[in-house]
Amino acid sequence: MGVLMLDVGGRRADGGRNGKLWIAENGLDEWWDSAETEFDEESAPDGDGAYDPTEVTLGPRRFPVSLLADASSPEWAELDVRTWATGLAKKLDLGFRVFHAGRWLSLRNAKVRGKVRVRPNRRDLRLTDIGFTVWAADPRKYGRTLTRTVDAVLQPKGGMFFPTVDGSINFGERGGVDFPGVFRLYNPGTADYLPSFKVTGPLDGFTIRSEDYVITYEGAVAAGQTLTLSPFTGGRASLDGADVSINLTEAGWAPVDGGQTRGYRFTPDNPRLGARLIIDYPEGAWW
Repeated sequence: MGVLMLDVGGRRADGGRNGKLWIAENGLDEWWDSAETEFDEESAPDGDGAYDPTEVTLGPRRFPVSLLADASSPEWAELDVRTWATGLAKKLDLGFRVFHAGRWLSLRNAKVRGKVRVRPNRRDLRLTDIGFTVWAADPRKYGRTLTRTVDAVLQPKGGMFFPTVDGSINFGERGGVDFPGVFRLYNPGTADYLPSFKVTGPLDGFTIRSEDYVITYEGAVAAGQTLTLSPFTGGRASLDGADVSINLTEAGWAPVDGGQTRGYRFTPDNPRLGARLIIDYPEGAWW
């Protein structure tokens, strides 16, 4: 099936036996499944069947993983491999990602659901069987994170400032800028994703607009400061670590749907040299 690798808990497991840590036979099979569908099912009162649901959603992603580990000695298997494996149970983010077909796909904040099963091999105590269930609240698989930068101003000429972009106005295959202040993001996947934004000063405020979706920040960002905007929990704003969400007067994040190219316009208020918008977004998202 080609090259297969798994990163979890800071270690890498290969698709075949490598003398260290590898994926057991059929130990990652359910990675390729979708998450469980969820919808209301109401039986038809006067006939056969049921009412057709108006929406289908997906629950959290959940699947088993089985690994095999080979240590240099029985002592090292006990002191290192098995303690590492049981330590996975407390991690808030396993750093879980899979490489296959030439690309990495990651889960966000994946955790162990239930216990980590650790079994020393009685025939060879250097070997350890490891098993656990991965659980991720967000069922999407994300491609690698890409970053784009849009400058708020050009170098001044004749005392005037102009909105512009940083460097080339072509983002290549994964995104682009049509004219100053306007950029676009592409999603080759099947699931929607939400980009995140950072803004550096100096400027007095800004809007980011995409069709009917508007993000408005009514507050100053000084030179050397970084404002981080997160789409989660209804939209949050953090200025150098301090919560300034009160200045986020509109928080309309536009999702980039699977197969879609979405355009945005960044409009800064009174920007000076050094002010810029930084966009972080995945290379794609898949169910």
